[in-house]
Amino acid sequence: MLAVPFTGSGSGTAELTWGQRAIMQAMRRERSWLPMGGHRPVAAGTTVADVVAELRYTMERWQSFRTRIRDGRQDVAASGIAVLEVVPADGGDPAEIAASVEAGYRATSLDLAADWPMRMAVICDRGVPARLVAVMPHLVTDGLGAAAMVAESTRREPSPPAGPQPLDLAAWQASPAGARQDTAARRHWERHADGLAPFSAPALPQRYRKCVLDSAALATGLPAAAARLGTDESTVLLAAYMAALARVTGRETIAVRPVVSNRFRPGLSDVVTPLAQLGLCVASVPPSFPDAVAAVSRAALAARKYAYYDPYATEPLPTPCFNDRRAVASGGAGSPSPALTWSVQPGPTEPLFLHVDGVPGAVRLLFDVDTACFSPASVEAVAVCMVSLVG
Repeated sequence: MLAVPFTGSGSGTAELTWGQRAIMQAMRRERSWLPMGGHRPVAAGTTVADVVAELRYTMERWQSFRTRIRDGRQDVAASGIAVLEVVPADGGDPAEIAASVEAGYRATSLDLAADWPMRMAVICDRGVPARLVAVMPHLVTDGLGAAAMVAESTRREPSPPAGPQPLDLAAWQASPAGARQDTAARRHWERHADGLAPFSAPALPQRYRKCVLDSAALATGLPAAAARLGTDESTVLLAAYMAALARVTGRETIAVRPVVSNRFRPGLSDVVTPLAQLGLCVASVPPSFPDAVAAVSRAALAARKYAYYDPYATEPLPTPCFNDRRAVASGGAGSPSPALTWSVQPGPTEPLFLHVDGVPGAVRLLFDVDTACFSPASVEAVAVCMVSLVG
């Protein structure tokens, strides 16, 4: 273990930001500290001192890495000592060892009040760094924020980070301008929440499941459909999801909570903190798919506009959710499998949560399923219908 002292700009205690509150809710709901990160090779010629410098840079540059959660508030420290774990390969495969270290980090819950959120290790082959492992809770940032962080770390930007830091965000959200945004968002939710009936199905003994489908047809059909319908691929996917839900459940009006990045808002594009929140997209879905795309596209604009709010003041809704992660995540290498595969989900989830990832030659549809809301047969029908609509 190497001690890595750091001193950064900005410190203090504040309420949690809306994005942090949304993650805290997800952590409680899913009974997980929601770790994110992974392992990667390091560039040739990298020394342990270089890795120490990278960790120190990260801790000093972004407040979110110097944040601990105490009494329901964020506590940002100006200085402290981080830890870098140095793991010798001892003749083993550095990639396998890195994967094992990552798995150990993910399996061990973080003490949010006492620990720094970053867990980092370097795997050394005969004393030379070969792989870097970094795991952190989603409270640090979201996927797009992580991508911005990696880009800035690679360049080693000397200037302060662009945009507000978490303490600045908390101050704005507590201001009159923040209150106006929150009030408008809650009016949108209240206006559309009436009459949204929950879904129900006979729960399986192992209630929470995962279903995965890799579709080459979606990979080729999405760009063509987006061009033909005059919209973006993510909107086509959301419309296909809502249209499939309408056909499978027999409901004309469909409500879906899509994950909205909120990074289109002024000054927030590169902020390293969680900003993504669930919006609320409600539309009457016509039978014609082009008409369905048009209806969902209109509803999605309002969903994005009002997806920036205090989630502690908003009642959770029993609706399916949608998250297009293709911009920041890959489902991994290797050949995609066109078959539907099922596995057990370790903890609770939303009634139905569709995550969309990119894999080589395919689009991956990954459903987190509460079988007390949706049966496996209905989920499979939704997946097949989506492919038929787009592919």
